Amino acid sequence: MLREPLVVPALALCLGIAAGHFCYIGLAELALPLAAALALTALSIWRGSGRWIRLFCVSLVIVLVGLALQAFHRPGRPPRLDAADAETVALSGCVVNPPVFSPDRERFLLELAPRALAQVTVDSKPNQRVELPYGVPVELVAKVRRPRSFQNPGEFDFADYLAHQRIFWIAEVRDPGDIRRLPGACGHRWLGALFWLRTKALDRLEGLYPDDPRTEGLLAAMLLGQTLGVERRWTDDFRLTGTYHALVISGQHVAVLALTLLFLLRVLLLSRVPALGIATVAIWLYAFLSGMNPPAVRAAAGFTLFLLASYCCRRIRILNSVAAIAMVYLAIDPELLFDSSFQLSFVSAAAIAAFALPAMDRYTTPVRHAIKRFSQVRYDTAIEDPHAKQWRVELRLVAETLRIWSGISSASASAAVAWATRLGIFVVDCALISACIQFAVALPMVQYFHRLSVTALSANVLVVPLFCAVMPAGFAALITGWRPIAWFTAALLHAGQAIAAGHAYMEPARRITDVPLVFAAGFAAALVMLAICLRLRSRWTPAAGCVAAALFLCVYLEPWPALTRTGWLEVSGLDVGQGDSLLVVFPHGTTMLIDAGGFAGAERMARKPQMDIGEEVVSPYLWFRQIQKLDVVVLTHGHSDHMGGLAAVIDNFRPRELWTGVEPPSQGWSEVLRHAAAHGTRVRWLKRQHETITIDGTTIRVLAPAADYQPKDIAGNDDSVVLEIRYGRRSVLLTGDAEKPIERDMLAHSLLEPVTLLKVGHHGSKTSSSQEFLDAVAPQFALISDGYKNSFHHPHPSVLARLAARHAEVLRTDERGLITFRTDGNKVEIEAFR
Repeated sequence: MLREPLVVPALALCLGIAAGHFCYIGLAELALPLAAALALTALSIWRGSGRWIRLFCVSLVIVLVGLALQAFHRPGRPPRLDAADAETVALSGCVVNPPVFSPDRERFLLELAPRALAQVTVDSKPNQRVELPYGVPVELVAKVRRPRSFQNPGEFDFADYLAHQRIFWIAEVRDPGDIRRLPGACGHRWLGALFWLRTKALDRLEGLYPDDPRTEGLLAAMLLGQTLGVERRWTDDFRLTGTYHALVISGQHVAVLALTLLFLLRVLLLSRVPALGIATVAIWLYAFLSGMNPPAVRAAAGFTLFLLASYCCRRIRILNSVAAIAMVYLAIDPELLFDSSFQLSFVSAAAIAAFALPAMDRYTTPVRHAIKRFSQVRYDTAIEDPHAKQWRVELRLVAETLRIWSGISSASASAAVAWATRLGIFVVDCALISACIQFAVALPMVQYFHRLSVTALSANVLVVPLFCAVMPAGFAALITGWRPIAWFTAALLHAGQAIAAGHAYMEPARRITDVPLVFAAGFAAALVMLAICLRLRSRWTPAAGCVAAALFLCVYLEPWPALTRTGWLEVSGLDVGQGDSLLVVFPHGTTMLIDAGGFAGAERMARKPQMDIGEEVVSPYLWFRQIQKLDVVVLTHGHSDHMGGLAAVIDNFRPRELWTGVEPPSQGWSEVLRHAAAHGTRVRWLKRQHETITIDGTTIRVLAPAADYQPKDIAGNDDSVVLEIRYGRRSVLLTGDAEKPIERDMLAHSLLEPVTLLKVGHHGSKTSSSQEFLDAVAPQFALISDGYKNSFHHPHPSVLARLAARHAEVLRTDERGLITFRTDGNKVEIEAFR
């Protein structure tokens, strides 16, 4: 603690910010407690109280400072725009981030008012780009809407993420001709020069790899932080094997560039401190060039601290530096504490300092000292560490054995052993660092990505050094434009991709649910205790290590049950935008997912959406509910807004059965079948029948499709599976997108009875929910799954009027987010996210 005096204050600041985040406390309310804490601290110092009392008093002050910072930085009301959501309006402002091109669209940031930005997307035409450099005032016509997150527990808050960057609107321009440059200039000249340089670098990359968009896109992400042109399928193997961090700008990349530059400067015979100064300036320039990428800025700040320590002839300590940088960042923006990138960066650095370095000092540092000046026998007496002396003797015996066995000279044998040992030390150090980081970041990795990669240890040892070499090689190619260097850079990148793909093939297809708070707190406390024991060289270190390892194993094995209520039937309508996805939990815990959302009309899009609703919307909610495996998934029919996310859900939750009515004639269905076969999921075809399906005391009737139903050549809404679930005195009717012909068929066969909850057909379209149908089912509650301000204008006013005339309470996902209906067979409960 004496060697790293800033660690405890940093933890106290984090505690105060976290408390202020979850509890609303105003600045005025903090004035008196803060004054009292300051007085108590001054009194403890004046009276010469014990060290622990002084530390407690100072920590209390810093906790209150953290609360005050959170209260001071708490965002106010977002700025308003005189336009309704999805309204087409004329906007004018300053281009503050120039367009970035991808095959069919461009995106740039437009400052409409100070610190109020709009993210503008332009539908590009072939061979036509929007040439808008930084600092150009423009006027454009666009459809404007506020960013909106999916309203389900456990979802990524996209709107808050953009608001943190001061982006409050999303604007869509249909034609580049709707953008008009205005006379004059705006912005800052020096930023314009940086953006000009960034644009030239991206153009140079495109020229170096004209027929290889994958290499161009990945290098743009690695070198310049430009990720818009990167397709998700290019990065899946890196995500699966825990090596994705090597693909995006991180502190590791900045460190490689800094070391490369330092090496070149020292070759030019510059002394240490001037070389560090030039490298620091260059690293900050690179941080600006990469778009002020947070990991690059944090690494530049750390490098600046290293420069100051070197100038003052002080040894830098990683934990102290990490704590100092964290405190500076959190003082500027307390909400960074809850940013995944911030957490992973600082936890990784702390893990290296707290776990990896002590382990290296114990195991590999003596070996490194042993081979120093290995060929000089006179140097033996200068070695003081007894472990290093022992290793030196053993390695000398190995070198002598090699000389006798191979017949080479003593000098050659010593050199061979020394270089082999250095290589071994490098591999062991890489493995130690990788293992310690994977161990320490387990909780945030599960929380944000629901992954704990088994192959990450070896994948990182191989991929990270390759991609470290990509950085200097890539910048050499950018600066010189030489094709041979560009080919060499591409070869390194492709080798890393091949290694990631090989490890992905071996990686178990396993995702991990949210960790209960008790387990998470216990594991975090165990890691802290292990770090303290390692630092103090305590005899309790093995015990602390065993406890931490046991809790890590618990996180991986997930021994906790799903969050369900025994004895209750639950139907939850997820907010998946303009699509459908329902979670049904039966009274004894059997789980069924009906549809998995998607994008309407995706099968007709030339460029498929990069977002997978099943992976990024449906699965996070199921993981939030701590559901590890689904028993049944149901596909009502083969439209993309119901089927688009199903393949990802099957991969993540490995259902026992897949139910559907008719075989959808689409490529998407073939993909679903392939994923189902890979996980041993049995396909069950549902048709109307006299028998009922019984699950956990409920009865399920299949009302459509009829046994003689003949589907058309293309998937249609009338292919929908219609299910009625009864439990006690209550019932639920789930209609998919069934339209009026199917409703008339069910009426003709007298299949319909009054129900408690109706999932309104076809998102509330006027093509469904006829008067006769609603008269027959007489719902008390009507659930409508529809997208916010959707282009289809669902639900239709006539449907809402018919439901209101029958006194049904309408529950819409676009208005209330996730909607949960529960019944014990008699009582009914309704919950909504909003």
